[in-house]
Amino acid sequence: MEIGNIRAVMDASPNPQSTLRAHLAAVAGTAICYFLFYSLNEWLFRQTEFTEGIAWIYLPAGVRLICTLLFAEAGCAGLLLGSLATAATYRLFPHDPITAAGYCLISAAAPYLAYRFTLSGMDLRRSLANLTTTRLMTCILLYALTNPLFQLIWFVMRGVSPHFWSGLIVMSIGDLSGSIIVAYLFKFLLSFIRLPRR
Repeated sequence: MEIGNIRAVMDASPNPQSTLRAHLAAVAGTAICYFLFYSLNEWLFRQTEFTEGIAWIYLPAGVRLICTLLFAEAGCAGLLLGSLATAATYRLFPHDPITAAGYCLISAAAPYLAYRFTLSGMDLRRSLANLTTTRLMTCILLYALTNPLFQLIWFVMRGVSPHFWSGLIVMSIGDLSGSIIVAYLFKFLLSFIRLPRR
């Protein structure tokens, strides 16, 4: 099964109430998935963290990308909720709530901006029916550069990370590796699910 088939099933709701329920489920599912993958990343890779908010392997980056591709605006809303939940639970930037809030907003907005760009720049259909492996890798690369750039600009503006270039390199590697791991994990899990083709 392909990602486009999931979007087609979601978009084929017979009435507005079903559509609303599907979008609310997508928001909640994305938030929970993001929180769980963040917790898993903390458990597995905390010791290899470069600095606070910058990791060599960052699995939540893959969740951000996949959920945005699958659920678009609902995924973006879910990522914002999930980011706020992780920031509160893991006390990210505990003495600087403005930095934490900006981090959460960028975490939700960067994959959505990359998604919107690929819709127009790569002629990607909103249904994702033409999402090939090449286009997916382009999305991953675009996101792995967009998110770190925005996050690092924000961190430097807030005085959190004075190491812009080294932070940008490490965060890009972390987002790229995390996105590839999660994308292939997701692809593997999809091989066990059968949805009707549209």
